[in-house]
Amino acid sequence: MSRDGTLLDLHTVEFKRLLPGPIELAWEYLTKPELLKTWFADVTLEPRAGGAVDVRFSEETCGGHTGGVHGTIREFRPPHIIVFSWIQRHPQPDGSMKDSDEGEVRFELSEKGDKVLLTLLHSGLPTPELTSHCAGWHGYLDNLESRISGGDAIDFMASFNRRHPHYQERLVALQRSGTA
Repeated sequence: MSRDGTLLDLHTVEFKRLLPGPIELAWEYLTKPELLKTWFADVTLEPRAGGAVDVRFSEETCGGHTGGVHGTIREFRPPHIIVFSWIQRHPQPDGSMKDSDEGEVRFELSEKGDKVLLTLLHSGLPTPELTSHCAGWHGYLDNLESRISGGDAIDFMASFNRRHPHYQERLVALQRSGTA
């Protein structure tokens, strides 16, 4: 299984990662604010379908390029599936914020022996934002794997900068192939 995300089309990336079990521990890392903060961002969420999600990134976890994300939980089935809309807040030159609908994020967990298969699908992304999200999720998932295994946090921005050109190359290849 590749650690890289797969560009399914010009608006969708899918990652598959095998994590340590049990599934309940992986679920907690996806839904508990104190654990989300260790690998992703400062997140608050109402753990139910229809609940609100608010994601606040730090300089270390997003380079300060966003005002965060908000959305609504569309599906919530512990300990297997959480799906939410991804409305990105972008700072504007005048200091205001502008919302941009950047799709839907789906985390799905399934047991694989004593491991847990995590599938992350981010769909509905604007094509100009696709590679940044790919590199971002790649780094966040590397961080998740390290943290859930008892390791230290990774340098997210270094990971992002290392992976971003790779995803840009994949996007160009997908566009050239005409299959997107």
